[in-house]
Amino acid sequence: MKKTCLKLMVTMVLVLMVSAPSCWAKEKGYCYIVSYSLQEKTAYITPVFVASVSGATYSEEEFVADVVLIRKMEEQFQKYLAGQGMNDADFVTSARVAYRSQAIADKRMANEKKDFTGKGFTVKDANRFTFKN
Repeated sequence: MKKTCLKLMVTMVLVLMVSAPSCWAKEKGYCYIVSYSLQEKTAYITPVFVASVSGATYSEEEFVADVVLIRKMEEQFQKYLAGQGMNDADFVTSARVAYRSQAIADKRMANEKKDFTGKGFTVKDANRFTFKN
């Protein structure tokens, strides 16, 4: 009886260990980063990339993204700017996170580029930036 109970308990623990992480799986959110300098009238925009985000939503277009992920993205991009020889303190960096599809992120990014251009900024693509999740 003790062996059967022990086997049952071990089996239950193994099932929970294997199945629980898949239940906690995160969604793919499509993101990009914008960094602009009022002094230089320049805006850098990254290509759209994928990051893991929670499956929670607050609109039809976006997932909820946590602050830790946002800060991680912004920090990596500020390091990228510093590596390009720019003073990252001159730039306002903001991550645009957790869009539910590539098409939504592309549309938002195109609108943002258009807005910056309309305000007299030079928009530069930061194509060499890669986000490490």
